[in-house]
Amino acid sequence: MPGQVGTSGAKISPPITALPADLAGTISSNVERRKPGWPFVAGLFAAMLCFGASEARAQAAGPVVVVKPVLVQDVAPGAEFVGRVEPVNAVDIRARIEGFVADRPFDEGRLVIEGQELFLIEKATYEAALSSARASLEGAQATLLDAEGRLQRNQELRRTQAASQAALDEAQANRDTARAAVGVAEAAARQAELNLGYTTIKAPFSGRIGVAAFSVGSLVGPSSGALARIVQIDPVRVVFSVSDRTILDLRAAAGNASKDELAREYRPTLRLSNGSEYALKGEIEFAGNELDARTGTLPVRARFANPDAVLIPGQFVTVVVRPVEGQRRPVVPLGAVQLDREGRFVLLLDGDNKVILRRIRTGSQIGQNWTVEEGLIGGESLIVQGAQNARPGSVVRVIPSAGAPATERSK
Repeated sequence: MPGQVGTSGAKISPPITALPADLAGTISSNVERRKPGWPFVAGLFAAMLCFGASEARAQAAGPVVVVKPVLVQDVAPGAEFVGRVEPVNAVDIRARIEGFVADRPFDEGRLVIEGQELFLIEKATYEAALSSARASLEGAQATLLDAEGRLQRNQELRRTQAASQAALDEAQANRDTARAAVGVAEAAARQAELNLGYTTIKAPFSGRIGVAAFSVGSLVGPSSGALARIVQIDPVRVVFSVSDRTILDLRAAAGNASKDELAREYRPTLRLSNGSEYALKGEIEFAGNELDARTGTLPVRARFANPDAVLIPGQFVTVVVRPVEGQRRPVVPLGAVQLDREGRFVLLLDGDNKVILRRIRTGSQIGQNWTVEEGLIGGESLIVQGAQNARPGSVVRVIPSAGAPATERSK
């Protein structure tokens, strides 16, 4: 229908007429089908309440941080050198007499104790030689006894002029010869006893024995070479070379101390090839008496106890030499220290998981740590991760290490 024009000239829209009854019913039924039901509305409302409660609890618990206790370590400056482990005692076991090996009563590669039997050489030949030597000694002693009796009789006859001087001199010479023969027989018997004793070869000291070069039944002798080798493994020595400049610097730092005084004032420790620290400390035993002209260094030997045989002769280690009077200080990771206008500080936790800002004065850097001269005493709970979300005075959640489930720290 065309629009009408009012008195003012504006075009008037045609009036809306009522919809037919059948079309209005269709639209009304469609609207009723799309209207959400009450169960859906109630579920949506409950989910919104749960989400709000979870978000409120998360905000109340605070951010998550990782803490570790502040450690106290010896931070005294030390010098590092490359050292090599060597045995205090090492010996090649050799045969002193010739013979066939009758037994080898030890296990290769095992520890042996001082006096333990290692090799047994057949004894029959040397037992016979000892018996012969003792018989010869008895014969020589009998000859001496007879010569002494003859000499005594000739001396009595000479006093009565019944024997000539020549007979007396001959008797005396026979006595002296017999006495010398007894000495030779005694030496031969002693040598035979020694040779018989050499058929049993024993360990001269406790240590670890290596592989046996000869088996049972082998003919051995002084020219056979080493039968086996024993090295003492407890204690051991570590030898390292120190430059002349380092020695001069250490002496100056110790008030122009002598080499012997330096050995008493410094304590060596070891770091193994895998980076771990050797548990036992050593002591400097002695320094060489002259510098190596090729390297300009002085060899120094330190002794270490080695009850568990961790140190093996020939092994290379790092020797760390520090003063005996250590300097124990708290140490903190570099990443846990923050800086603002007032200086360096760290974030700690108190017993209620509340964040505390603590001002510190750092010293030297050792590896990935700062030494702390003031502000910490050791044992404090230090925030090492998550500090960017922690604010002084706020309560946080604590986990012991990265990747562990978040749990509140026990109070």
